[in-house]
Amino acid sequence: MYLRFLALYLVVLTSSVHAAPYEFGHGFNLHDSLTAGGYISTEFASDQQVDTVTIDDVAVMAYGNIGSNFSYLAELEAIGFYHKNITDGDEGGSQKFHIERLYGDIWLSDTFNFRLGKQIAPIGYWNLEPINVLRDTTSNPLYSTILFPKFLTGIDMNGYLPQSGTTRYHLFGQATHDMDEEYINIPNTHFYGLSLEHELSMETSFGGSIGEFIALKSDEKTQFLQGNAKYDNGSLLLSAEAIAAKTNYQNSKSDVTLSGYLQSVYHFSNEHAIVGRYEYYDDQHRDYRDHIGIFGYSYRPIYPISIKGEYQWHSQENENRTLLSFSVLF
Repeated sequence: MYLRFLALYLVVLTSSVHAAPYEFGHGFNLHDSLTAGGYISTEFASDQQVDTVTIDDVAVMAYGNIGSNFSYLAELEAIGFYHKNITDGDEGGSQKFHIERLYGDIWLSDTFNFRLGKQIAPIGYWNLEPINVLRDTTSNPLYSTILFPKFLTGIDMNGYLPQSGTTRYHLFGQATHDMDEEYINIPNTHFYGLSLEHELSMETSFGGSIGEFIALKSDEKTQFLQGNAKYDNGSLLLSAEAIAAKTNYQNSKSDVTLSGYLQSVYHFSNEHAIVGRYEYYDDQHRDYRDHIGIFGYSYRPIYPISIKGEYQWHSQENENRTLLSFSVLF
């Protein structure tokens, strides 16, 4: 239903298309209220067992403003579009497009706004950058992928706290099924939280989140407390995020998972940067612990194109691997 609605809406808007210059990386301006674009990313991964090549993400996007108080964004993505195991020749993939984001923003004031629909959960820094080409490494920290739902289908009330101007809040919640439960890391019908971010200066900010969710398949409730801090002076970017998540399992036992990362990115020119990251992950329920060190290089010849490489060292030695990626924003 959502896909049919989106397709019909795009047809209506483009019925009065006007010609406009195409700006690489910023999409096609098809109408006063419609810009369309997309992105694609590819990846090569090599570990001790296997080498694989993947067309990882293929996505199309549409966004725009309707009047002065409403904007929208729609994003459809096929993940794992094509992959080939170089070691044994096996290949496959899925060309099915899923709803990654589909929401509308109602802008009322600096202190009070609404976002309705499927959207990124407003937690920390990393989760807010889902597009590979915009990130500094190919891989995602474990912190950001398995400890809280990456998306929510619901409402986010957001803005700056009254009389502050430097502290932004997000009060968000979901009490229904996801728009596309095949495309969310933790399907749920219960996800609520509060997120705050305070700007100390133009270069420094810190914040945190609290929340809880109930996984749909296991009916296990998880409560989490998260914190983040960032320093960015244009050439050096330091960022850190950490989370403690307590899960109540069906056998009435509860366990805690701790995870976090510290990352440094140094831009020695507009095109070139080196990246270092340390990650920690401790799942007490599974008795699994890992320390991960990453060293990487990022080359961005122009803004919409990113070429990255990294090597990962794991305390679980059989998980060491090399990653290379090429991604483009259209």
